[in-house]
Amino acid sequence: MSQQTFTPSGTQVAEPPAPVLPGDAGGTGDDNRRKLMVVGAAVGVLVLAIVAFFLMKGGSSNKDASFTPSPIQHSGIAAAPAKPAVVKLPRQVSAPVGRDPFKALYVAPAAGPAGGSASSTTTQSSSSGTSSTTTTAGGTTTSTTTTAKATYHPVWVQLKGVPTTSATFVVGYSNGKTLKAVQYSLVKPLRTFAGSFELLSIRNGEATLKYGDGSPFTLDSKHNFMVVG
Repeated sequence: MSQQTFTPSGTQVAEPPAPVLPGDAGGTGDDNRRKLMVVGAAVGVLVLAIVAFFLMKGGSSNKDASFTPSPIQHSGIAAAPAKPAVVKLPRQVSAPVGRDPFKALYVAPAAGPAGGSASSTTTQSSSSGTSSTTTTAGGTTTSTTTTAKATYHPVWVQLKGVPTTSATFVVGYSNGKTLKAVQYSLVKPLRTFAGSFELLSIRNGEATLKYGDGSPFTLDSKHNFMVVG
């Protein structure tokens, strides 16, 4: 039972109303349910948008590399005509081919003059040359003399100097009557000079030579001359 208060003036004061709890207000449950549905729908849309984004991104980066577009066929354009093959003509031959059918296979030699023209030839050879004498049947004599050309061959070799890696030689040539000397400079080992000499080695101022198929020999500053012919 509520307590009532009386004032001296005789006026009665009413008791204040009881406080209203949040759960007691009408219609609050429907509002919360509506808000939850709106939030759930927004979350669902967001999830769908994210899934669609990743699907589209993955499909664009993983394209089928084996796909080859088929060529476009133009039925209205005719194919280019093939080039004709190049024909090479044989090279012109200037040499005669075959033989003349109207030319005789054998022609008899012409007969000699009456009486004959026999001749004799006498040849003599010497160291100075060759002499030839021809006598005809009519008594005519013709003489021809050919002078032999002088042939020189090595007869001696002389060592003139031995630098570090080469040597200088003088070779004497003779043709049986005259003698001449020819100098060969800067001859290196294992080289041939004067046609028949070969320098085998150079060591301590000495040069080892070989003439033709003969035995090797050595030349130095004291013994620098060798007769080979």
